[in-house]
Amino acid sequence: MGLNQLYDDLASGNVPNLAFIAPNQCHDMHGRFSTEVGPGCSIDANNIAQGDAAVKALITGIKSSKMWKEGNNVIVTVWDENDYSSLPNQVLTIVDTSYAPTGISSNKAYNHFSLLKTLEAGFGLHYLNHAADKGVKTMSDLFGGN
Repeated sequence: MGLNQLYDDLASGNVPNLAFIAPNQCHDMHGRFSTEVGPGCSIDANNIAQGDAAVKALITGIKSSKMWKEGNNVIVTVWDENDYSSLPNQVLTIVDTSYAPTGISSNKAYNHFSLLKTLEAGFGLHYLNHAADKGVKTMSDLFGGN
């Protein structure tokens, strides 16, 4: 399903409780060759700028919708890029809510399972796989909790 459907849903107020949005190969900032990305993609040295513009348009579209202003909503942006060094892969995660104070940062170490556990806790679901591990923390401080 394309992003046009998301924008239509935001306009109509018919949005899901959870949406997972991953960029297409035109906007994932990986700099693919034209034979790999398909028609309609711009292939040049500005692939990072194209990705940034796509994320900005998506977040602006969500935050300008009536749904964002009326509900308890969250946008989680995860930048999961490995630099292929021997250092542990650190993942930038931005949590933007429509209900909690802004500008909060956390010094706690989280992992991918922390995000999964946080989403599962928010929906009252049982924890799956390693999200249930003892050392995995919820990201409550980034979602307006303690």
